Amino acid sequence: MIDVDSILREVNAFREWMPDPVRDNGKIQALKYSGYCADASSLIGGEYQIVSVLTGLFWNIEHSAIYKPSPQLKGVVRSLTMQERTKDVLEALSAFEEEFERLVRERSS
Repeated sequence: MIDVDSILREVNAFREWMPDPVRDNGKIQALKYSGYCADASSLIGGEYQIVSVLTGLFWNIEHSAIYKPSPQLKGVVRSLTMQERTKDVLEALSAFEEEFERLVRERSS
């Protein structure tokens, strides 16, 4: 997260964007950026959400490296540590989805 923040601050189009930290128990869990793109012909407002991007990247990697690995990545799937980490991520995403659906159903009742 800190590396991405540094890179965004170096890119002219995002230099003035301000991070809006998402906190949990006082600890920063994610940074969401809001601002205007100065390099466009007119001001364009936008938001860059790092956690959402990382979640999407996980699924891209999961698909290309684990579900349908290319020849150079086939050994990655055999790593017990990677299998554990993948299982951890999938369980966390599943738990999030289940709780979200439970809360939505609860509010709909």
